[in-house]
Amino acid sequence: MTYTASHIANYMLQRAFDEDRDVSPMKLLKLVYIAYGWGLAVLDRKLFDEPIYAWAHGPVVRSLYDEFKHYGGGAIREKSIEFDMDKGKSTTPKIPANDADTNIILDRVWEIYKVYGAWALRNKTHEDGSPWKQVYDPHVRNTRIPDELIKTHFEKKIREYLDNDG
Repeated sequence: MTYTASHIANYMLQRAFDEDRDVSPMKLLKLVYIAYGWGLAVLDRKLFDEPIYAWAHGPVVRSLYDEFKHYGGGAIREKSIEFDMDKGKSTTPKIPANDADTNIILDRVWEIYKVYGAWALRNKTHEDGSPWKQVYDPHVRNTRIPDELIKTHFEKKIREYLDNDG
């Protein structure tokens, strides 16, 4: 199943709330991007159908940036919400417990990357050869990072992680 970026963000925020960890907007954007990359690499599918852009501080999902930018560099205190125009109500998107594949991916991403601060995650997205590094141009706004670059990058990163972890 394909979700929205809010579903993935809320998963990360719930884990942070449960563990009493602070997550700033920058950290959340990087965690969602990394989860997206893992979804492409491991599940061979998008976790959500929104573009990821190369901005000055790394990959960004615009809808999440817009929703959480008011926190600045501070900790996010509320989950993402979506408004259903047809029903006229707000919902808090959540990954269903019975979606084992997605939950396993998100669990793994959280466990590996939760220890990094926002700037450390930002720096990881800026590494040589990263999808961001390949497409970012400071003179061009909103350059989309192609899924193919993200998938290839995370396939390599996951292989390296497994080789070093096992």
